Amino acid sequence: GEVGGAVRLELAHQLQHFRRLRVGTGRREQAAGQAQRTGLQPGVSAVITALAISGFRGDRFCFEGFLSQKAKERQGRLEELKSESRTLIFYEAPHHLLQTLTDLVNAFGCHRPLVMARELTKLYEEIWRGNLGDAQDFYTKNNPRGEFTLVIAGNEVLNSLLLTDSSLKTELEALMSQGMSKSQASRHLAELSGISRRHLYQLALTID
Repeated sequence: GEVGGAVRLELAHQLQHFRRLRVGTGRREQAAGQAQRTGLQPGVSAVITALAISGFRGDRFCFEGFLSQKAKERQGRLEELKSESRTLIFYEAPHHLLQTLTDLVNAFGCHRPLVMARELTKLYEEIWRGNLGDAQDFYTKNNPRGEFTLVIAGNEVLNSLLLTDSSLKTELEALMSQGMSKSQASRHLAELSGISRRHLYQLALTID
């Protein structure tokens, strides 16, 4: 499609650009030694554009590109990333989107904030905002079109919590005060933090 072609063209241009940089290193060093002016011409970047639109933290972010099409490798990488506190950015093709969202929900939990962008800077630009669970539900019922840039909020819980049993119990108590059962609070905090649900439930059982 038009979006897919645009993304592939952008990646091809970037790859060609980096090849030129590698090949031209000696020439640039020679030019610099002769006091000649050198420079680079930046191009449009879906990564930076989507990051700016998302409103998530932009001072630190991690661009992962396309995840592996092999389920074991993809799921393993997401497990490694679930405690990452930086904003995460991925590219994904429409025919892999739903499976990727399912794997993201399994690794990060359904409540992680997400912004999805397609056709950026074009007439039919589309921005979708919500969380991973909502996105999975939406694209189960609606066929995705075009290639997407996914921007996912980092795991802020690990930044805000000192991971002691005392602080975890405090978080559990706060969730239970909102009407959650001990089981629900344990599940919710496990999804946010990546900590064992079983351990959290054992802590919840000690709360009166």
